[in-house]
Amino acid sequence: MPRLADPLEIAFAAAIRDRTPAELEALALKSPAIHFACFCTIRDKNNDLIAGPTPNILQLRISEAYETLTAMGVKVRIIVTKPRRAGCSTFCAHVLYHHGMRKPCEGIAIADKKEHSEALLEKLKSYTSTDAYPWETPMISDPSFSIEWANGTKWTVDTAQNPNASVGDTNTLGLFSEVSKWPKTTQRNDADVMAAVLPTLSGSATVAFSESTPEGAVGFQHDTWKTAVTLEEFIRMHEAGIRPEEQWVKVFAAWFEFADNRRKEPITPEEAALIEATLEDDERAEREKYGLDYEQIAWRREIIKNVCKGDKKKFSYYYPSNDIDCWLASGSPRFDMQVLAEMQQIASSQTPEVGHLVPQGRSGDGPIVFQRANEGLIYIWERPAPRLRYLVALDPATDKSQTVGADPDRHSLKVWRAGYHDTANNVWRNAKVVARLKPPFYGEGDEVAAHAVRLCKFYGHCIFWGETNMGLDIVRQVKAAGIAVGKRHPLSHRTGETIEQFGFRLKDEQERNAIIEGLAAAIRERRIDIPCAHTMGEYMRFIRKPNGRAEAASGAHDDDVMSDAMAWESMVSATEYSVHKAQNVDPPDLNSWRTVNAVRRGY
Repeated sequence: MPRLADPLEIAFAAAIRDRTPAELEALALKSPAIHFACFCTIRDKNNDLIAGPTPNILQLRISEAYETLTAMGVKVRIIVTKPRRAGCSTFCAHVLYHHGMRKPCEGIAIADKKEHSEALLEKLKSYTSTDAYPWETPMISDPSFSIEWANGTKWTVDTAQNPNASVGDTNTLGLFSEVSKWPKTTQRNDADVMAAVLPTLSGSATVAFSESTPEGAVGFQHDTWKTAVTLEEFIRMHEAGIRPEEQWVKVFAAWFEFADNRRKEPITPEEAALIEATLEDDERAEREKYGLDYEQIAWRREIIKNVCKGDKKKFSYYYPSNDIDCWLASGSPRFDMQVLAEMQQIASSQTPEVGHLVPQGRSGDGPIVFQRANEGLIYIWERPAPRLRYLVALDPATDKSQTVGADPDRHSLKVWRAGYHDTANNVWRNAKVVARLKPPFYGEGDEVAAHAVRLCKFYGHCIFWGETNMGLDIVRQVKAAGIAVGKRHPLSHRTGETIEQFGFRLKDEQERNAIIEGLAAAIRERRIDIPCAHTMGEYMRFIRKPNGRAEAASGAHDDDVMSDAMAWESMVSATEYSVHKAQNVDPPDLNSWRTVNAVRRGY
């Protein structure tokens, strides 16, 4: 069964059909896609020269987004998630080349490493030598790592290894290639590179492309993709008067939308019968969801076998079916990413109350009251309620020296409500994060201890659990304030005997691994509710490293993960909410004062 053409492909074919050369020139001046198809020569996947290549569906969507945003007179910010070998880098470079031929521009191109940056430069150069359009704008100079044309358009290139790429320059065009592969370390990371280069594209008529295959649910490309909107959504926002200056528009095409991602030879009836008899669950699901035909299924099987070495997960991010699963498949996530995707969607719609916890009474020993304030440090999703059980868990910063610097450690302090049967509605309510200290929090230990004490008191003098390798001083302060601190009785690996210890010692790999396993099971079995988007971001970036250790991906943090792992492990100890009542206790010197008064009065 032949693949059905996309409406955009049909419209493009109709736009150039039966046109005169003069008409095509006029159309090509406005449309990079038409210029690409009618005046350019490129090398295809087989390295053969192709004159007048037909743009694929991804390239047409890129051109549509660029043309629409340009016509609207807004900054063009387009982010593309692509399958492998989809011609994305080639076409994004072409769009910006086309833009620079129409008017003088200064452009910056950045790839993940030097040889890829050089390849971008070669792409830009190649259009000059193969372009049949009568621009009359020759390339006049070609120094190392830069090129210039007669109309004043200039391009320079840099690499993502340079954290200060293009700082101080003024650019009109930006081409950022394979951004998911950019460094993500403390010293060199993609966010810093983008923070340096994007301000150089400050003009109202600037154009930027960020394009990449997906590689791990972490970093600038992934984070920006999550907040980007489709072209249709952007148009609706603009019409409604919502007009942010730096809104990224996302462009995506699934593997099965490409005309050549299918077996060239038609499937015979015998082969169709064999495919039907051997369909696996994932193939059946893809066919039902996306309407795959036999030729597409056969192509998919061949690519998995020969290109992905039998790894279906690898196929899912090399050749994504949608713009969610591709991120979930890439990398080595420790938690069930499909469940996390559902949890993240729910968390994105949850808005906490924000404010402060304020002790009442002259000496501050009265009940704790929550006061709303826009700049507050306490987030609350669910107020305390009688008969429910709560606990507070803390993963502290490593030490004071680690809460400063380029990528500081931080404290994660949260309140959990234990799961319970809601008799009024006859449903089970999962254990849930109901409050937390605003993330990320870099304060001193005594500040954290004070917040912990107030949260414990506000939630009915609930029990406190913490990590004691680095947070022992905080634990001592919480205990000194009259809060019950959780104790455990683990087996000593040194003596083989049971020992008593406050909280958790996460430098012990066995203890650390055990609570991570518990949290992973709770996520997989959908037994916890996390309304906090910051936490979900950490969950998505918590991966299994090649050495087998589960930890945050490079450039990410796992404070919330470890805090939650301790909380889940300790959930059975959660204490029932009780209203604190001030007791009328006689002062210790009351009797002596009575004696003095009696003497004075002559009793």
